[in-house]
Amino acid sequence: MAGSVINAALTGLQAATLKLRSNANNIANVSTVGFQKQQVTTVAGVYGVEVKVERVNGTASSVPQADNTEGSLPPSEIDLLEESIEMGANKRLYDANLMTLRVADNMLGALLDIKA
Repeated sequence: MAGSVINAALTGLQAATLKLRSNANNIANVSTVGFQKQQVTTVAGVYGVEVKVERVNGTASSVPQADNTEGSLPPSEIDLLEESIEMGANKRLYDANLMTLRVADNMLGALLDIKA
């Protein structure tokens, strides 16, 4: 029982870390011409959280090509407000999984104290 809770918390921490890295990467490349948003999707798996990292193809840019100094690549379509909100939610996801890991560790420690 404790092993499955710990495994779920650890995979949740890994998923939250990947989501936070993706948010940071998107924010860092907001001014990069032609940058495609990176998105991390999670699915509840049998042994924890399964993660998939993918690039999101945006819609066609409404900016005229004459304003684009890099050639034919469209500007990035990163919304800083959306990324900031997602980053806050991903931090709370990380904190929740960390708390789950701490509680499971405390439960296991208490069980071992009782057995000793």
